[in-house]
Amino acid sequence: MINRNFAYLLMGQFVSQLGDKFHYIAVSFWVLKTTGSSAKMGAVLAASLIPSLIVGFFSGAFVDRYNRKLIIVGTDLVRGLIIALFALLFYFEMMNFYAILLMQAMLSVNAAFFDPAIPSVIPQMVSEKDLASANSKHQFVNGFSTIAGAFLAGIFISSFGYLSAFIMNAVSFILSAGFECFIQIPPNLNQGQKKERSGLIQDMRQGYSYIFSKRILMILLFMVMLIHFFVGSIEVFMPVIAAVFRDGPKSFGFFQTAFGLGTIMMAIVLSVKPIFKMGKTSLFTSVFFIGLLYVAASFFNGSETVMLSLFLVMIFLFGCCIICASISFKTILQKGIDNQFSGRVFAVAGSLGNAAIPGAMIVYGVLLENYDYHLLLKISGLVVMVLSGISLMAYKEKKYDPGTKEITKPVT
Repeated sequence: MINRNFAYLLMGQFVSQLGDKFHYIAVSFWVLKTTGSSAKMGAVLAASLIPSLIVGFFSGAFVDRYNRKLIIVGTDLVRGLIIALFALLFYFEMMNFYAILLMQAMLSVNAAFFDPAIPSVIPQMVSEKDLASANSKHQFVNGFSTIAGAFLAGIFISSFGYLSAFIMNAVSFILSAGFECFIQIPPNLNQGQKKERSGLIQDMRQGYSYIFSKRILMILLFMVMLIHFFVGSIEVFMPVIAAVFRDGPKSFGFFQTAFGLGTIMMAIVLSVKPIFKMGKTSLFTSVFFIGLLYVAASFFNGSETVMLSLFLVMIFLFGCCIICASISFKTILQKGIDNQFSGRVFAVAGSLGNAAIPGAMIVYGVLLENYDYHLLLKISGLVVMVLSGISLMAYKEKKYDPGTKEITKPVT
C-alpha cells in the first residue's frame, strides 16, 4: 500500500525522469549532428556525470544538515529553470557546444544533492517493514519512465524538434517540484542540532568517521562499486556480442530491451513480495548469480537463433539480478544506518557507483580490443563469484549498539 507522501514522491520522479530522457536524447543527437564529433558528444555525457561524482563526496553532509524536502523541491526547481534558460538560448540560436557543457555540469551538481536525498527520505515516509516494497516501487518507476521516455522521446523529437524536448524537460522538473511540495517529511535529527555543531566541514568529518568505523558498511559500499562496475561492463559487452550476429544493430536493440525488461519485471515482483526481506541473502546471492551468468554465457554455442535466444535470456536475468542487488543494498542501509547519516552514506555510495560505471567501460573497452569476449566473460564471472563469497564471509554477525540504529549487525 502506497501512502500519500510516497505517492507524491513517485509521481514527481516519474514526470521528471520522463523529461530527463527527452533531454538526454535531444542533447546527445544535437551535439552529434551539429559538431559531427562523437568525442564532443562523449564530453557532454561526461560533463553530466563527473561534477556529480566529485560533489557527491561532500554533498551528503548538506543533505543531512538541512531540510530534505526543501533540497528535493529546490533542486528540481533549479534544474527546471536551468533547462528553461537554455531552451531560451536555443530559441534565439545562441546555443553552442560550450553552453551545453556548462548546462550539463550545472545539472550534474544539482543531482549530487537530489540523488542522496531521495533514499534518505524514504525511511521517513514509510514504515521499516515496507522499505523493501517502497524501494522496489521507486525502482520500477525509474525503470519504466526510462524505457517509456526513450521510446516517446525519439518520436517526439522527430515530430517537434529539439527545442520542444528542452521545453518538455523544463516543464517536467517544475511539475515534479509541484508534486513534491505536497510531501510531508518529519525533520531529520540533525536540523535541531545544527547550531551546536561547528558546521558542514565538521559534519563531513563525522560522516566519513562513521563510514570508516563500520566494517560492514565498508563491505556494502564495496558491493555497490562491484554492482555498478558490472553494469558498466554489460554495456560494453552488449554491442560487442551483438556485432557477431548478421543484424548487429537490431540484436543490440533486443539486448537493451531484454535488460530493461529484466529490471522492470524484478522491480514489480519485489514491490509485491520482497525476496528474503531484501537483506544480505538477496544482496550477495544476486551478485553471485551475476558472476554465474557471465560464466554460463562464456559457453554459449550453436546456431545464430539459439545464440541470440540464450544471450537474451542471460541479459534479462542479468537485469533481474542487478535490480535485486540494488534494492537489497538500499534496504539494508536504510534499515541499518542512523538516518542522520543517511545523506552522507548515500552520497558516497552514489559517487562510488558513478565512478565504477565509466571505469568499467574504459577497462572493458580496452580488454575487448585485445581478448575474445568469451574469455573475458568467464574470467569476469569467476572474479565476481569469488569476491561475493569473500565479502559474504567478511560480513559477520555483530550485536547492535544499545540505543542506536547504526550498522553494527548485518540486516538479514
